Amino acid sequence: MSRSQKTQPTPVTISVLRSLAMPLLSVLLIAGLLSWGVLQARDPQVMPVRVVGVDGEIQHLERSRLEAAVAEAVDGSFFSVNLDQVRQKIERLPWIESASIRRVWPDTLRVNVVEQVPLAYWGKDGLVSQRGEVFRPKQVPKLAGLSVLEGDDQSASRITREYLRMRTLLETAGLNLQHVWVDARQAWRLKTESGLMLHLGRREVMPRLTRFVQLYPYLQQQTGSLPEAVDLRYTNGFTVRWQVAEAQVNLNSRTPERAATRIAGI
Repeated sequence: MSRSQKTQPTPVTISVLRSLAMPLLSVLLIAGLLSWGVLQARDPQVMPVRVVGVDGEIQHLERSRLEAAVAEAVDGSFFSVNLDQVRQKIERLPWIESASIRRVWPDTLRVNVVEQVPLAYWGKDGLVSQRGEVFRPKQVPKLAGLSVLEGDDQSASRITREYLRMRTLLETAGLNLQHVWVDARQAWRLKTESGLMLHLGRREVMPRLTRFVQLYPYLQQQTGSLPEAVDLRYTNGFTVRWQVAEAQVNLNSRTPERAATRIAGI
C-alpha cells in the first residue's frame, strides 16, 4: 500500500470533523452575538436612561435639584449605569440622609430618598439631625421650636446626645432648653427660653445639671425673684445671680447691681 493511500482522509474522519465544527461555529457565533449585545447594552445611545422618578416625602430639597444631581451622575446606558455612583452623588446633597435606586424597564431609574429631619440649628449656618449629622443647606429655613447648638463639628454626635439628655432633664423642672454652647475647652453653657444661664464647666456636666434641677424649686422660693444665672462649676455648691425686679429698678436713680448668692455644701 502506498504512502498517499495511508494518509488520505477517510469518510469517517471527515464526518467527525464536521460534527465538531458545527458546535464550535455555533459557540463562536453565540459569543459574537453576546459581545455585540453587551456593547450595545453599554452604549448610552442605544438604551439611554430617559426617566428619573423620585419616591419619598421631600419637604425642603427641591425635586428639580435632586433630578439634576441624578442626571449629572448617570454615565452609561440603562444596563451599565453605576447605581452606587448615582446613590453617592444623591447622598452628598445637604438635605438627604439616605437614598436607594432601582432600574425600571425599559428606561427609568426610580430613586427613593429619606430626607434629613433637623433636630436643632447648628451654629449660624447649619442644622444637625438626631443622629448628630451636621448639614449646611444653601438657605437655612426658619423652623419653629428648634434649639441652637454650637460646638466643633467633630463633636456634633456627642453634643447632640448630651443635648437630648439635658433637654429631657430640664423639662422635668418646667424649663425649656434654647441654646447650648460647647467651647474649644469642652466647657458647657446652657440658656433656657426664660433667659436663665447655666454654667456647667467641663467635668461632671450631667451630675451638676441634675443637682441644679433638684434644687430649682428651692431657688424659686428664696427671694420672690427668679434666678438669672447659675454657676455650677464649684465642687461643693454653686452661685446664683438673681433677676432684678422691675419695680426695684424704677425706684432707684441708677440701675442696681444684681444680687449674687453662693449656696454651699450642696
